Amino acid sequence: MQITFLQQQITIWILYFFAYSIVGWLWESSYVSVRTHKWTNSGFLIGPVVPVYGFSMMALLALIEPFKQNILSLFIFSALLVTVIEYITSWLMEKLFKARWWDYSKIPLNLNGRVALPISLFWGFGVVIIVKFIHPIISRMIEQIATNYGILTVVIMIAIIMFDCGFTIANALAFGAATKRIGDTIESTKLDLKNRLAADNSLLNQNKSWLEEYRQHPSDENLSLNFVQRRLLKNFPSIKLNNTSTSVPDIIKMLDDLRKRK
Repeated sequence: MQITFLQQQITIWILYFFAYSIVGWLWESSYVSVRTHKWTNSGFLIGPVVPVYGFSMMALLALIEPFKQNILSLFIFSALLVTVIEYITSWLMEKLFKARWWDYSKIPLNLNGRVALPISLFWGFGVVIIVKFIHPIISRMIEQIATNYGILTVVIMIAIIMFDCGFTIANALAFGAATKRIGDTIESTKLDLKNRLAADNSLLNQNKSWLEEYRQHPSDENLSLNFVQRRLLKNFPSIKLNNTSTSVPDIIKMLDDLRKRK
């Protein structure tokens, strides 16, 4: 089938989105895996893509032409643009899912914990490397794919990511309510334990943990999370839940204990 120049260009840009979404996933997952000493899919979606990288690189590739020949200008523009995209993404995801998925509060020169100067400088440096060395290789590969299998590849990949987005977002929207139930149960258990300790000052009871207290007086509520929700909780180590004051490690501890007892 003959395709027009416009169709070819649209196909190429969509393939750029998927290519850099996959590159971003590889980078993030590798980084987190090295830090945690175990392989971790650090993406929000189930598949090997992080769409924010795809959108960021599409925006950069569309706008960097005036800056390409000047490395300093390219560095500054890239750092600023990616920082704006990261801030907006963090804000939108928090409003939608009632959770802060990453937090830079402990990094110097941060803005509301959503972005931080050292991270922005890293993005600027990374984009310079990509534009100068990696993009020419990816561009040649994508042009070849677009020429031979472009439209079919795009249709298949869009169908897959749409299913992934729908499935993940549906579970993530229920994520807040589920973690709130668990958090409320943990806080209630801690309060009960505190009251018991106030009434009985024996050393045995002083060493008792809130988890042991819960095991002896379990809640009747359904406190489980499904596979997608557990993955989101564990794969975003700096996540902050807006609907409960309970720490994420405590929630994970309870979930692990509940799974062992099933």
